[in-house]
Amino acid sequence: MRKIFLYLLFATLVFFLGNCSIPETVQAEQGIVTTAKVTKVRPLTGIKKLQKDKIKAVILGDSIAVSQGASDPLETGWDRVLRQSLSKEYSNNILWVNKASSGTLVDYCLTRATEIKSNTDVVFICVGRNDRNYYKPYQFSKKYQQLIRIIKREAPNADIFCIVEPPMVSADESLFLGIRRAIINVSDKTGANLLDVWSAFPKNQRALGKLLQDGLHPNDKGYKLMSDYINNRLVRLINKI
Repeated sequence: MRKIFLYLLFATLVFFLGNCSIPETVQAEQGIVTTAKVTKVRPLTGIKKLQKDKIKAVILGDSIAVSQGASDPLETGWDRVLRQSLSKEYSNNILWVNKASSGTLVDYCLTRATEIKSNTDVVFICVGRNDRNYYKPYQFSKKYQQLIRIIKREAPNADIFCIVEPPMVSADESLFLGIRRAIINVSDKTGANLLDVWSAFPKNQRALGKLLQDGLHPNDKGYKLMSDYINNRLVRLINKI
């Protein structure tokens, strides 16, 4: 009799759980992830135009955004190399408007973002390296979210790509890790697209140093690596049905 009671109790419990609104889970490499928390990829609207026509792109950021450290930023800078790679892939060009400036913070981007034209197709944000010395990650995060809100207001149809800049050869690189995490979190929260260039560079200091002109800014090889990473990511997104 007791066994029958336990069986009925177990069956009732299974039925109850099966009808409850329990988030479905999937097995991930680092554990169980609830599908309700899996970020949905924001549909691309601007960058996909590159398949059929030229597009207008804006860059906001600091010295890395303007390719400081390259032998000739106009020829070997990451944006120049990226344009060449994408034009070979799609036979169309990116018309760049670079509003970045060396030594600046996210505050500078907030100002320049208000100048973005409404017909802009893509905006690349490449900032954060200098901010590590001025803002705590939570402070930077608030400003970064504000920046994305301004971009969406000025160019509602533009795709937004958040670039995490390369690592540097320095003992205080740990300060940037909080900024990197802030960029990752904000891009996810706001539906922007993440380009974690930081992850593409070697973490070994000697190997990393060979890709940097001065321990901070990439050299030509470093910017080529940065460009290749972004190009591969963009091509996958553009070609995705």
